[in-house]
Amino acid sequence: MTTAVPVELAGYLTELVRRLRDAVGDDLGGAWLIGSAAQGVYEHGVSDVDVLAVTRRRWPEAARRALGERIVHPALPCPTVGLEFVWYARDDLVDLADPVAFQLNVNGGTQRPSSVQLAPDGFPNYWSVLDLAAARQVGVPLEGARAASEVIPEVPAGRVRRAVDESITWHDGPDAGSPNRVLNLARMLVLATEGRWVSKPAGAAEVRARNPEFADAIDEALRARAESRWMDPAYAESLSTAVRAALG
Repeated sequence: MTTAVPVELAGYLTELVRRLRDAVGDDLGGAWLIGSAAQGVYEHGVSDVDVLAVTRRRWPEAARRALGERIVHPALPCPTVGLEFVWYARDDLVDLADPVAFQLNVNGGTQRPSSVQLAPDGFPNYWSVLDLAAARQVGVPLEGARAASEVIPEVPAGRVRRAVDESITWHDGPDAGSPNRVLNLARMLVLATEGRWVSKPAGAAEVRARNPEFADAIDEALRARAESRWMDPAYAESLSTAVRAALG
């Protein structure tokens, strides 16, 4: 069953898609809500709103920049922490260069600086690989094709594994003490062992029930998240090792 769009985001997403459609017209293959809002765990004022769009062709820089300036906060006021909007051209999803090429990457909101980016910055963008693979399973249609898998080609399993590993490495750095590091590792363990994309809360619940040895880490992460604080990075180490072992 398709997850409903959170009521707090309905008007905002309608206007976002209207501006997207005005910009690219019938070239739009589809737009999908992904992330927490697509998996039934959106928390207003806490969660991001993540949108992924795909057009059939590549567009000139001027057109991409113009759309970015129309949808970035505060030109289109974001009602929550931040918007993460990424637009891809279908041809760039077939070969999946490293970094993955995109047409537009827009960020910004009530608690996040605004930015409009027209191309990758030269560094591996593992998040693109994970978002594309996840959208095929859990994307909630906003416009165009209902199933993202009709437009987004299958992401090779080896590429997903590499992206998960890069995600773990990134979280081991500046976010080592973030509770989201542990919750992200939990959902990555479900992905690595079962091939299913789940939310952070769902991954934490599943791993805690199946793997009691990680219960202390998950419980501490949930407490730290609820209390808006960081935690001892050591809690995450054994879970990180388990995910990397599952990746093979």
